[in-house]
Parts: sequence; C-alpha cells; structure tokens
Amino acid sequence: MALATVFLVGLQMFSDIGLKPAVIRDPRGDDPEFLNTAWTIQVVRGLLLCVIGAAIAYPLSLIYGQPILFPLLAVLSTTAAINGFMSIGMATAERRLDFRTITIVQLVGQLVSIILLVTLAYFWRSVWALAVANVISSAATVAIAYAVLPRHRHRFMLDGESTKSLIHFGRWMLFSTLATYLGGEGLKAVQGGLLTPAEFGILAIAYTIAGIPNDLALKLSGSIGLPVLAETYLNAPQNARAILHALRLRTLGVSLLLYASVMILAEPLIRILYDSRYHEAGVYLIVLSLANAIASVGQGYTAAILAIGRAPQYFFLMTASAFLRIVGMLLGFYANDIIGMLYGVSVANIILVILVWISAYNFEFLDLKLDFQFLSIIFLIWISSVYFIPEIY
Repeated sequence: MALATVFLVGLQMFSDIGLKPAVIRDPRGDDPEFLNTAWTIQVVRGLLLCVIGAAIAYPLSLIYGQPILFPLLAVLSTTAAINGFMSIGMATAERRLDFRTITIVQLVGQLVSIILLVTLAYFWRSVWALAVANVISSAATVAIAYAVLPRHRHRFMLDGESTKSLIHFGRWMLFSTLATYLGGEGLKAVQGGLLTPAEFGILAIAYTIAGIPNDLALKLSGSIGLPVLAETYLNAPQNARAILHALRLRTLGVSLLLYASVMILAEPLIRILYDSRYHEAGVYLIVLSLANAIASVGQGYTAAILAIGRAPQYFFLMTASAFLRIVGMLLGFYANDIIGMLYGVSVANIILVILVWISAYNFEFLDLKLDFQFLSIIFLIWISSVYFIPEIY
C-alpha cells in the first residue's frame, strides 16, 4: 500500500499545473469563464491520470516484485478520475479566505474516510480495506464539496485567454511539482528499492506520523499564506514583509509545538500503538521529525515567492531540494543504513534552507532572527530526545 500510494501521489504531482494557485493569484480568479476552463482542465487531467495509473500498474508490480501492486494501483488510480471532478469552488473559497467552508468539507470527508477505513479494516483484515476506503472517501468528499460550497455552474469549456494564462503559469508549476515529487515521494520510491518490504513498511509508519506537523505547516503556508500574500502584494506591496513575518511567526509556532510533541513522545507512542516488530519506527520518527522541522523553516518563504509570481525562482528551489535530498539520502544510506539515510536528508535540508535564505534576502523578506530561534529550540529538543536512545547513533 505504501508503494502504491507513492506512485499514485507521483502521478498527481507529475501532472500538476498549479490550477489552484493560478485561481488564487490571477486577477480573473472570480470570472466564470476562467473558472470553468480551470475545472475542465482539472477533469481531463484526472481522467488521464486514471488511465496512466492503470497502464503502469503491471510494469511496476514486476519492477518491485510485488504482484499485488498490479490490481491495487489499478483500483487506486480511479481516485484521480474522481478527484478531477472536485468543485472549483474549493479554489475560489481559498481565494476569498473562506476557510470555514473548506474546513467543513475536509473534516466531513475525513470523518467519512476514517469511519469507513476502520470498519473495513476490522472486518476485512486486508490491504484492500485501505484501497476501497480511499476510493469511496474520495467520492464522498467530492459530493460533500458540491453540497456545501457556494453554487457555481460548472460547464465544460476552454476559453482561449484563460487557457493561455493557466498554461503560462502552469508550465513552471509543472516543473516545480516534478522536482517536489522527486525530493519528497520520489525519495520513498528509491527507498522502496533499497530496503526490504518489511523495512519499508516500518519506515512508512514513521513517515505517516512525522508527516502530521509537516502537512499542517504546508497547509498553513499554502492555504492561508499564499492567498493572503498574493492579495497583499497586489494591493499593498509595502506591507508584504510584515504580513509574511506575522504568518511565519504563527506557522512556526504551531509547528514547533507539534514537532516537539512528536520527538518527545515518539518512542512511547510507537510502543503503545504497535507490537515489537515495529518499534524501530520510534527511532526513525525522531530523525524524520528533525528533517521535516528543518525544511519547514523555508516553507513560508517559498509560499511568498510563489505568491508574488516568481515561478522560475520557485522552480529552482524545488529542483535544488530534490537533488540535495536524493544525494543526501544515498550517501547517508551507504554510510550508515536507514538511520544514515534519514540524517542525510536532514543535512540536505540544512543546505536547502541556506539557499532559501539567499532567495528571501534577494526579495527583501529574510527574517533570520525568527528562523534561528525556531531552529535552536528544535535542535535542543532533538538532542534531548536522542540522549536516551543509544541505538539512534
């Protein structure tokens, strides 16, 4: 399931042309023709992803020597087609900062997903419970979005000017998301080839838990930071630096609490949730949290770079991120197996943050004082967490 998810996410990211950021930042973001064009492209993209996912399912099952990947990935690919029909109102709600409605859609969708997933897993006791629950919950979330979001008459159309604008912005977003995948989910694809299925499964547990603070930081930077900064830059660019500082102060504050909690509670948490076969995940979880915490320092800056329309600079940073993380992971793995691999990613993230600082300095919104305060506390918590776990070294 972990491998199937890696490639499904990869398909989605490999075809991401930044439709939501385009709607958020484009002056025509409330124009029905622009919105319907974006929705039409989104639907076509989802259907293509479904076909491609089904087509590569069998070759991937042979590459990884896991026959179940064939039917599993074929079934999961249908979620791409379903999500392609998601209401474009999700993007316009973010543009208008209507997070109440967005939260209702996402929470109800997650609630349906969790109830369905736990129920199916309890009775089915199979990986298919995860796959079927994913498909049904995707359909439920799309349906809920149409029921809750403000009415918009969705029609298939391709307005020439809108299509040109979306493609112009989207080409850089496509390249950027390719690089983002290689530096994120792509790492897992490589790890799946380096490790045994059992080792990869244990590491996947650590990735899932360590991803909670990281996902929240990305959500705050993307869903709140991007529209707020885009609006500020268009109407009052002189206030952009102060707005970015306020946003990052809150985002890093929330992230700090979550990362600290995960690092401190990692070992007892894993021992409570899982039997002895999975206890190594506690050690991995601490190191992954460190790597993610370091990377979170740059997320507010990269959202700001995207908000002001500097897509080429954003692409450069995402490409550097992918290259550094892959190299760090490989060097770390051959130096000290799985732990070395994770520390290699941490070192790569430090170098990446320095590159982000250089870009932030060039755009005149660098905030080193806040960054050093956050990093100092994170490193102190990490040292405290690993002090009692000799095997982490």
